Amino acid sequence: MFGVGIDIVEVQDIDVDKLYKVFSNCEREYVDASTNFDRRREVVAGIFAGKEAVFKALKLDSLGLQVLRDIEIRHHANGCPFVCYKGKVASNIELSISHTRLTAVAVAFCLGELPVPLEPLGKGTRP
Repeated sequence: MFGVGIDIVEVQDIDVDKLYKVFSNCEREYVDASTNFDRRREVVAGIFAGKEAVFKALKLDSLGLQVLRDIEIRHHANGCPFVCYKGKVASNIELSISHTRLTAVAVAFCLGELPVPLEPLGKGTRP
């Protein structure tokens, strides 16, 4: 499987409390380490854009709360993001996230099969 996904988010539209519902404990801890509220919103926007980009790269059938929870964005010590899917490191998904005070953008590349099976595509969707 090969897929590419990209997403862009307006930072001002981010509701931190609402998005925390689809964030893992690790994602929330990473956000909470941010020093001020404005920076916190940027980080949340970046992680959410990352989840959306991964969703698109994986070509999943529908986006819901569980799918967003299954996609987890973690960070290496140097700040570079990496993806876990259903609790396992997805080493074949490359992710880049960038943000400013106004927008966050993420791009994801899926370079092969995931460590766990994906749900099949529904009728009328492209493989």
